[in-house]
Order: sequence, then C-alpha cells, then structure tokens
Amino acid sequence: RDLHSFPTRRSSDLNFIHHYLSHYAEESDDERTVYGAYGPRLFSMKGNDQIANVIKLLKKRKTSRRAVIQLFDAADIAEHHKGIPCTCTLQFMVRNGRLIMFTNMRSNDVFLGLPYDIFAFTMLQEILARTLDVEVGAYKHAVGSLHLYEKNRKAAKQYLDEGWQETVSMPSMPLGDPWPALRTLLKVEPEIRQGKISDVAGLKLDDYWADLVRLLQIFRYRKDKNAGEITKLRKNVSSQIYDTYVRGRWPAKK
Repeated sequence: RDLHSFPTRRSSDLNFIHHYLSHYAEESDDERTVYGAYGPRLFSMKGNDQIANVIKLLKKRKTSRRAVIQLFDAADIAEHHKGIPCTCTLQFMVRNGRLIMFTNMRSNDVFLGLPYDIFAFTMLQEILARTLDVEVGAYKHAVGSLHLYEKNRKAAKQYLDEGWQETVSMPSMPLGDPWPALRTLLKVEPEIRQGKISDVAGLKLDDYWADLVRLLQIFRYRKDKNAGEITKLRKNVSSQIYDTYVRGRWPAKK
C-alpha cells in the first residue's frame, strides 16, 4: 500500500493518495501530507534522485553491486510518526542481460499489503529494465515481519477458500524509453482526479499506456457513480485482461 505514493514523484500531498486510498488520512501527522511517502524518498532523498542515480550507475557499470535505493531513514524512528516506510531498501543488479530486483522490508501485511507491493515494485523493475534496455529478471522479496492481523483473518480465509485462480499477466511494457509516456501519465493524472477528464486519443500514447489512463478515468467515474461513461471506456480498453477490474468498478445499484 505504501507504493501508491511513488507515482507523484516528489509529492507527499495527502490529497493524491486519499483519492485512491481514503484510510491514508489516518496516517497523516498534519492532515496535509504523508510523512512516509515514497515519492520524495525515491526522487529527492536528502537532495538525491535515487532512481536517476541507479540508472546512471547501471548504464555505466552493468555489473555493479552498488545500485541500492534507501527508503527507510534513520530519522524515521528518532521521533514518532503515524506512518513510516515499511520498505528498507531496493537493490538492482544486471546479470546475463536481465535486471534482477531485491526488495527488503522491515514489515509487510500478507493480506493488505504484500500483493499490492509486489505489483508496484515489479512495475518499477520493468520501468528500469526498459530504461536500461535489458530484459526483466527475477524479483526477490524479503520481509522481517510478515504478518496477518486478527481482524483480517476471516477475509483472508474466505479468499483462500475460493481456491487457486489462474494468474493473468499484464501486457509487457513497450520497448524503448518509458519516461515520455510516464511524464504524460503524471501530467494527466491530476486532471482525471479532479474530474477534468482527458482525451486519451489526443495524448498519442501506446495502447499499453493509454489503457492505464483509461483505468484512472474508470476509477474517477466510479466515484461519480457514472456507469454510462464506464461502459464507453470499457469498449476502448485495448487489453481484455483488465476486464475483471473494470467490471468490479461498476457503481453499486441502489
């Protein structure tokens, strides 16, 4: 769940994350910002753009063992904060033409956090792999305290009792530099969140990225209880793997 903060890059603004996860208001120290937001830590940790530094290092020395991003900071436990990063470090290595990623976490909720964290971190892994022009390699996830809260035990058991489900992969990210598309996505996200829906066709994005814009729009329309617009967007989503998500976003009938 922490990773929902990182697409805003240097922002720790509560308004962004609250749109997608309202419970983050409970983790704000001042009702305006999220202290443990990953964006500022990834892109401006004590003045360092850690993502840019890792890319620069691995472009220069692909065999380097130094491509480590620090998310947990010594100051995080110097005084009390409602929310601090669960992730300690992210490490990247290129071996045999593949980008391997190692995530080390101090704590992880197996039901509420783990599935979303793995998705978000591997998305970051794929972005960096495309940037470095290498294939996506293995992903390793280590946790100090992997836990399940008692209040979520029933829901977790219900999920497991449904049986194993077939895993469906997202489409592969297009080859080439992903950052122009990411910048476009970041530019239109606030507009969508504020109800100023963007014209996807006018963005001139690859189908992969255009679908992500449409999913943001669908999320917005669900909040507006606008089933008609969701129906229209559903027809334009290029990849059918998102259909389960889209159907789950339909406003509940009264």
